[in-house]
Amino acid sequence: MLVIFLYILSSSAHSRDWYEYKSENFTVYSDVSAKKAKKLLLDLEKFRRASLLLTGLENRPENSRLKVYHFKKSRDFDELSGTRRTVGFYTNTINGPLIFSQENNRGILNGGEIMFHEYIHHLMRERGGMRYPKWYSEGFAELLASAIIKKDSIVIGNLPKWRLYGLEQGPLKAKQIIKPDLTKKGGEYNNRYYGSAWLLLHYLFFSEDSRKSSYNQATKEYLTKINEGGDALKQFPIYYNIELKELDVALVHYLRERKLSGYEVKLTINDIQVNKRKISKNEKLLLLAERAIDLEKYDLALRYLERAERQSTLDPAIDSLKSNLLFYKKNYESASTLIEKLIAIGEIDYRVATNLAIYYFNRLESNLESNQWDDKSYSKILDYADIAIKLNPNSLSAYQFKWMAQQRKGSTIDALKTMMAAYQQNPNSIEINGSIGFFLAEIKKPKLAKPFLERTLAWSHDAKVRVRTKKLLKRIENESVIETEPTAKKST
Repeated sequence: MLVIFLYILSSSAHSRDWYEYKSENFTVYSDVSAKKAKKLLLDLEKFRRASLLLTGLENRPENSRLKVYHFKKSRDFDELSGTRRTVGFYTNTINGPLIFSQENNRGILNGGEIMFHEYIHHLMRERGGMRYPKWYSEGFAELLASAIIKKDSIVIGNLPKWRLYGLEQGPLKAKQIIKPDLTKKGGEYNNRYYGSAWLLLHYLFFSEDSRKSSYNQATKEYLTKINEGGDALKQFPIYYNIELKELDVALVHYLRERKLSGYEVKLTINDIQVNKRKISKNEKLLLLAERAIDLEKYDLALRYLERAERQSTLDPAIDSLKSNLLFYKKNYESASTLIEKLIAIGEIDYRVATNLAIYYFNRLESNLESNQWDDKSYSKILDYADIAIKLNPNSLSAYQFKWMAQQRKGSTIDALKTMMAAYQQNPNSIEINGSIGFFLAEIKKPKLAKPFLERTLAWSHDAKVRVRTKKLLKRIENESVIETEPTAKKST
């Protein structure tokens, strides 16, 4: 009995070990079994290849490898998600996209479907260079997310079971799908909208009407027109040669028939390499703390770091991150003590340099609240940001806090140069495009701002960002109309 009990304890402790699994295009951090983690990674690679075949996009390495945090226990996942009502979620950060999922799935929708849905958005940004209307991007993501992954193939075109509830109410009207009301929120509306967008894409790709009317070619021409500035709703009946009322009837009939078919994509995956590496307790806690900060859960991040063991090679990275959290908590003395300790070390890596730049940015902001300019902190921000960028040009957070400091100083040209340097590193980043677009609009450069804002509107899922972006684009459009209007002649 004692032997069995000790074995159970040993197995339980081992199951909590975290590993990093890397393929060419993905990184998975997880405490599930190696077999399950590798299957997840291989499924992602298979899904990626099938998606590229479907879209005709080039198969080349990613600008930023998608990172997945896959949890064995719901309790650990719930800490980061902040709710028991989700099984997986996606977030964008300036340093790249992140997906969080869990092994113990709850409900109909699982982490895999969310993973595939969001990965399609990522892939279309990384590869396409096009701006897609919302109905197309969401419908296409749903279409591929419902794929069934087999050993040597993927079946595309299945009915997404997690949208059945919304579809049972009937699809939205075509006008509501093609030009959605961005003010509408809530799970019930989203469920119905995403299901309706899926249905429209399925109809355009796979229906008998699609084959008869060459909708695939119409779609290519329609998307090209939208990217040239065409209105998504107005152009639809022109390119597809169907009135919206006719489309309403066709979609209801198509759904009612339930003759929803797709096709199978054959795959070979023998050449996919997976590298496995065990990560230490401190590295795991540092990673989770960084992710908690990405999700603005600062107390949780601090709790992770408090559990770290001392005398580790990761101490400087942990202490530099901890100093920023302590500063945020207004524990200025403890934060300053850690910073002095770090400065005394001398040699630092890019993570520590980035965190030091952030620390001094926080000090600069604190002094600005009292209308005091802190030139010493400003210089430190630039110095440490430059060190971080030199050590790792992909450290986009370092660029971000550098340009934010330059904005605070009023150094407009310098801030734009830093932004564009970051843009060169990742031109498909939502955060970088949004920051550049908002800043150019703020300094009265509407024509330069427009393409960055258009990409932000097309790519962002954040409701506040979308509303702000749409308002700015509307203002730019109105100003453009005023500029092109002929000046009225004075009457005599």
